Amino acid sequence: MISDRSPAGEKVTATDTTTSTKAVFRRVLIPVGDASQAQQVVELARRVGASEARVLHLSLRENIGGRRFAIETEADASYAVEATIFELRMAGIGASGEIHHVLVGKAAEAIVAEAAEWGADLIVLGAPRRGEFATRLFSSVTLRVLQHAQCPVLVASSAATEHETPAADEQYAGTRA
Repeated sequence: MISDRSPAGEKVTATDTTTSTKAVFRRVLIPVGDASQAQQVVELARRVGASEARVLHLSLRENIGGRRFAIETEADASYAVEATIFELRMAGIGASGEIHHVLVGKAAEAIVAEAAEWGADLIVLGAPRRGEFATRLFSSVTLRVLQHAQCPVLVASSAATEHETPAADEQYAGTRA
């Protein structure tokens, strides 16, 4: 462990268990679109040392002719929240969840507002669903959250959502420690 009296060139190994970092991001807001994002965002929350998480699912509504129509069922919305809360609790992170009804196009604003209201230290977003071209053409919720959030935002890599093929698993099986 490095102390005030240590020589400037002294090194600490990465496996040194006597050093620890204080969790900077205690309260993490985790907006999820569906249950498929649960494992990915929970792993990110675990890595940043979150001790408390709020799962937010936005049940999008379409406004047609002055009437609002739900894009998904309440059961689907509840399942997305419950599955993520379960994964967070299994990872040892205290969790609660909410479902908010918002109009299509207002999701980013709802996420930023919830983070500010709840006092989130960090927002953890799953990988963007749109491809690069569609994102440039229509923008994205992720981009708007990054631009307007008052706290740091951590976005999962879209490469993390791709599944490895069994052949790739076998190819690298001998090289893993």
